[in-house]
Amino acid sequence: MTTQLLDGPGRTLECIHPKFMVDLVLGVDAARQPPVVPQQQHFRERLTQEIVTQTKLRPWAMAGMFSENAALRLGLAEKLAGMFDPGHLALTRMTDKLTSLRQQANPRGQHPPGLMQQYDDLSSHFSKRADYKEKALSQRGLMVQAGEHSEQIFTRWRAGHYDGWSLAGRCCVALEELRWGAFGDACRLANRDVSAMLKDNLRSMAANYLAQGIHASPTTRHFYHQWLTTPVTPGLMDHKDLLGWLGDWCHAERHPVCWSVTQSWQPVALGMPRLCSAKRLADAMVNEMFGE
Repeated sequence: MTTQLLDGPGRTLECIHPKFMVDLVLGVDAARQPPVVPQQQHFRERLTQEIVTQTKLRPWAMAGMFSENAALRLGLAEKLAGMFDPGHLALTRMTDKLTSLRQQANPRGQHPPGLMQQYDDLSSHFSKRADYKEKALSQRGLMVQAGEHSEQIFTRWRAGHYDGWSLAGRCCVALEELRWGAFGDACRLANRDVSAMLKDNLRSMAANYLAQGIHASPTTRHFYHQWLTTPVTPGLMDHKDLLGWLGDWCHAERHPVCWSVTQSWQPVALGMPRLCSAKRLADAMVNEMFGE
C-alpha cells in the first residue's frame, strides 16, 4: 500500500503524528463523540492505514478494528509515542484525557479492569514524559527553541513546501506546525510577556508571508476568495482533506477564519470577513489558534 498522504501533502508536516496520537486517545470514548461527517471519516481511515503501514504495526492493520476498541486505540497510541516524539502539547492532552476517563469510570465495574489499568499506566507514563520535556525545554531556553522552530517552518513555507494549499491554507498549515512543536511549547510554558511577544512576532511574520504570496502590502484588502482558492495541483483532494483534518478542532462561530480556511466542504463562516488584508487574516488565525 502506498502512503499517498504521508508521501504527498503530509511529506514535511511534523504535526501529523502528534495530532493523530491525540485523536486516538480522545476517541477512546467514541460513543460520546459527535458524529464525524463521511468525508472526514474516510480520510481518518486512510490516514490510519497509512500510518500503520508506514510504522509496520501489523497488529493494528485490520481496517476499522481499533476504532471501536479502546484498548487497541490506546495500544496504538502508546506504540506510536515510542516511535515518534509526541511533543509537550500532545503529551499534556493525552494525559488530561486519560485522567478524565479514569475519573469518569463507572464505579460499578462496567469498565474492564484491564482498561482501567491501561488508563492509569498510560496517564502516568505520558505525564512523566510531559514533565521531563518541560524541564528539558526550559533548560535549553524556550525563546531560543521557539526562534529556531519558527525559522524552520517559515523557511519551508518560503521554499514552497506548502504550495499545494491556498494562500490562507499555507498560513494555517504553518501555524499548526508551530502550535504542535517547540514554538507552541514556548507560548504555553513561558511567562505572559514572553508569550505575548512570540505571538506578536508570529502575527507579523505570517502577515508578511501572506502579503508576499498575493504580491501586495500586508494591509491591502482582497476578496476572501483570493485567499481561499486552492491551486490546481496533483492530489488536490488529498491536500484539502488533510487541511480539513488538521482544522477539525475549529468551530464556525468561535473560530470563523480557521473554520473557513480548513473546512472547504462547508460554506464559509458568517464571521469570515469578505474583504480582508493579510494582516487581518494572520491576526485572526493566530488569535484563534494560539489564543489572545
